[in-house]
Amino acid sequence: MIPDDTFQLLKEKFHARREGTFNICIPHHQQPVTRLLSKLLPEEAQPPPSSYEQVGHVVHVNLRAQHVQYGKLIGSILLDRLQPSTKTVVNKLGEVVEHGVSLFFDLRKVYWCTRLEGERTYMLENEFQPNQIIADAFCGCGAQLIRAASKKGCRIVANDLNPDAVEYCIESAKKNGIDVSPGNFDVQCGDAREFIMNLGILPHHLLLNFPLDSPTFLNALRWWPSGEVMDPPPRIHVYTFARGDDERTEAEVAIDMVADGLLPEGGYSLTSKFRGDYLNELGCNVEAREIRDAAPGKLVICVSFSASRTLLRRMQGDFFD
Repeated sequence: MIPDDTFQLLKEKFHARREGTFNICIPHHQQPVTRLLSKLLPEEAQPPPSSYEQVGHVVHVNLRAQHVQYGKLIGSILLDRLQPSTKTVVNKLGEVVEHGVSLFFDLRKVYWCTRLEGERTYMLENEFQPNQIIADAFCGCGAQLIRAASKKGCRIVANDLNPDAVEYCIESAKKNGIDVSPGNFDVQCGDAREFIMNLGILPHHLLLNFPLDSPTFLNALRWWPSGEVMDPPPRIHVYTFARGDDERTEAEVAIDMVADGLLPEGGYSLTSKFRGDYLNELGCNVEAREIRDAAPGKLVICVSFSASRTLLRRMQGDFFD
């Protein structure tokens, strides 16, 4: 029923008349999220959550204590109502489940990207083998590592500069039943370059997932022992932003960035190009994959290569075969 004062205004401006009562059905996808939640949540959960933040395909909500037990209902409403722009809803402080692994962190304190779930799955299915040693210089809250330890029994050696990320990584590992004793799941807080230099034992895989600057950390590999035989040699996975140019694809640019990080050529002002074949001559077996779009014309590329004895010797100044 229209209130009398509203009806009077409509009458004066539009000559409105009362013609009886009509029921109007408004589809749920046209109603505000707060209205839907207020109708569906029980009295003890009122008022419903009134705000959320969206970053890419991920919606972040901050659930109060009375909302937590209804988190799945709230998440399903948000997913349904905010399609197609939303694929994931997470609580800022709470649990995220990824392929059977539970991750616990506060989104206000750590970086989290749901869009990398597919990449983490790719690494598990195509790169990591059971019981291998996985090193990660920028581990964040540890999603990749916890999945590798939980699903394949991998030994973990990791680092992050953010102490909160390190704490959440260790706690999530414990809650997933992973043995976090020294030598099995080691995570430290410190500088990535020093971490790479001082690994002590060569890993089967080293992850450098810091797209803004990963290639610049590669010169730390020169401190690895070049006389140690490892078959196959350690595999390094470098994630970096790359833009194609008039001559090169994004993947070729990324490979050249990795080559410059390993063995600089041409000085500061000159850009070296098409060095993938040169790295392969050193036994690097270079591969590049497109991970995701970062901006128009800008991609995240993963460049994987083997840290062969020949490469390490060349980095250490030995130019003789």
